[in-house]
Amino acid sequence: MAESTPHKPEALSPLAWRWHKLSPRLVPVFAVLTALILSSLFMMLTQLITKGYVDFGEELNKTGTAYNGLIEGSIGLTLSNTLTRSSVEQARIYIGDRETSARDLTRAARTADEIRKNGLDNIVRFGDVLERYTDLTDEQLAELSARLGDLQRIGDATLTALQPVLTDLDALASADRDALLESVKNLSNLSAEQRGALATQLPGAAQISDTDLLKQLQLIGVEGFSRIKSLIAQLELLHASNLTPDAPDARDLAAIGVLDPAKIRDQVAFVGSIQGMAIQPGTLSEQLRIIKTLYDAEPPLLQDSNVSSALQTEFEPMLQNNLVILRPNNQVLIDYTVSPAGIIYAPNKTPDDPSDDQVVDVVYLKLGERALLFSPANLESMLVRAIPFIIAGLAVALAFKAGLFNIGAEGQLYAGGTIAAWVGFSPIFAGLPPLLHLGLVLIAGIFGGMVWGAIPGALKAFTGAHEVINTIMLNFIAILTVDWLIKSTDPIIFLDPASSAPRTPFIAESAHLPSFNTIPVWVYVAAGIVVLALGLWNRRAKIVGNRRAALRPIVYGIITLVGGLFLSWVATRGILHIGFVVMLGAVWFTGWFLDRTTAGFEIRTVGANPDAAKYAGMNVRLNMVLAMAMAGGLAGLAGAIEVAGVQYNMQPGFFGGVGFDAIAVALLARSNPRSMIPAGLLWGALLAGAGLMQTRAAISIDLVKIIQALIIMFVAADAIIRYVWRVPEATAEEKEKTLFSAKGWGG
Repeated sequence: MAESTPHKPEALSPLAWRWHKLSPRLVPVFAVLTALILSSLFMMLTQLITKGYVDFGEELNKTGTAYNGLIEGSIGLTLSNTLTRSSVEQARIYIGDRETSARDLTRAARTADEIRKNGLDNIVRFGDVLERYTDLTDEQLAELSARLGDLQRIGDATLTALQPVLTDLDALASADRDALLESVKNLSNLSAEQRGALATQLPGAAQISDTDLLKQLQLIGVEGFSRIKSLIAQLELLHASNLTPDAPDARDLAAIGVLDPAKIRDQVAFVGSIQGMAIQPGTLSEQLRIIKTLYDAEPPLLQDSNVSSALQTEFEPMLQNNLVILRPNNQVLIDYTVSPAGIIYAPNKTPDDPSDDQVVDVVYLKLGERALLFSPANLESMLVRAIPFIIAGLAVALAFKAGLFNIGAEGQLYAGGTIAAWVGFSPIFAGLPPLLHLGLVLIAGIFGGMVWGAIPGALKAFTGAHEVINTIMLNFIAILTVDWLIKSTDPIIFLDPASSAPRTPFIAESAHLPSFNTIPVWVYVAAGIVVLALGLWNRRAKIVGNRRAALRPIVYGIITLVGGLFLSWVATRGILHIGFVVMLGAVWFTGWFLDRTTAGFEIRTVGANPDAAKYAGMNVRLNMVLAMAMAGGLAGLAGAIEVAGVQYNMQPGFFGGVGFDAIAVALLARSNPRSMIPAGLLWGALLAGAGLMQTRAAISIDLVKIIQALIIMFVAADAIIRYVWRVPEATAEEKEKTLFSAKGWGG
């Protein structure tokens, strides 16, 4: 019976009805958005805990900076300001008409940075304190900073009371003094005989009670005679300036000693020079460094040795003839032309190698006083990071379709990657043509993963042992076996003896996955033509009756050509390899196998209802083994691609949790092979952009792990998302599509 089209409830408006139909598809997107929002709240909570308050403006700006860094570090897109007159206005005011060199800019910027770090108000206060205590030398301030904590801990009154005893101890020989202090170390009170003996050595203690004298001697013994003597000297210095250890001025003097009195005096003078100029030290520091970069550019954008003169005569013409894009950390990108869009090439790091003469660094589009930037290298890194997540996610999803929870993708990655590495470096396969050798490496990876996946599948099918337990245990076996194979030295099995770190030998160059930027253009043209021809052939019957049916093959052919050329252009560093195409093929094959083949239908049926499948004559055991073997083969393929396209060898701990992250990717994609691509790209983007996010916003890289955990939590418990975003409750059909285990953990 055909499924009926849902009828629009009378109570819903047209807009609400459209949301009712569209929103269920967006649940994973809403999960990501909710995770990002909650992560920003985590940052605010951190500020509340550490500072006791929340500056919402500061936190929103920090969040924006963090997510901007995350986006730029992953897909390479960002907005930046361009250099204008206002970009250096505070620097112009500070420099004024006085003669200033480019070297002076660096010194002034460093001083302004120190003022910003120490706090403008603190520097002003330090200046006042130094004016009040001009008799103190820099050495005395440094000594005070080292001793003030102990002075406050022991106390002014206690140290003052120690002076008579300390004077008598100082008159004794060192050996006698040490013996005296040792003799009272463990006493709880002084006897008359002991007090009499001390009276001859410490005549100044005659007026001190037995209890107080014992405490003073034991304190000197614990702290050390020389240390107490130094502390009393510091206390006398404070008293001479009418200060006590707890006085605010004493704390400021100690802080000055820590920060270097000479530098503080320079900062005080600097603050005095900018008073009344409406200048912020942090902003001034950035602007001074921007001007310095204009001098350091190749060729220089400012040339007059007098910065004041250069700003008056050269700056405006320079802006008219050049585009300068401001980047974080006082970096600039320069296009020595003024155009609405263009390409800025990376500096040639190896002049003797012409291959890097035209390496694209940034593509820009000028938007008023801002510029939209695209860095191909960042996108290239993200795509490379995403490939194993997508393929390993397919491995988890395929097992889900059979009602099996494959937690063994990690071990299957190691099994496939290790066998692929052996085929790559083994002399048995040396000398093979590149196409054959590379094909064998990939097949070996698939085979290794299939074997490792088939084991828990067979145990589940024939013994009923739960696949979750089996795959977890097999993960440990695979990881530790690879560790032993590589680290074994007697005998040497897979270890490269020439390497200082434990790893296999490098695979032969004939086993490398080629980078997109090494593939000739005609290959992309040929690929586009092949896709077009196959599409036209498959739809030939429809095209005869309707020529418009040829439009889809034509579009696919164009996408293949343009996509290949784009990936070739993006591969600026030569790390994006054709494993990306293999990944696309794996996605297509998995979807085709599950939806278009009898075996795929049987696997899905077994996953949905094993009893019904058995009643229909399907071999449930065989399908369980087949599903886990194919899942393992996909994970092994991911391992082989990483070995052949990224690392070119195998190392212990190389995959570092990729197989476990694949479970999250499969959940986010809801086990849909085609949805695995955006889910894997998101996962790769989070990991690729985490480093830049941390650098830009000074936020722990662990924030990305929090985001990932929240995403998975909201995908797994989608009732929360449906409630928050007013998404209708999942229908029975939707629940069936997202089903990943017919039996659940109980087996």
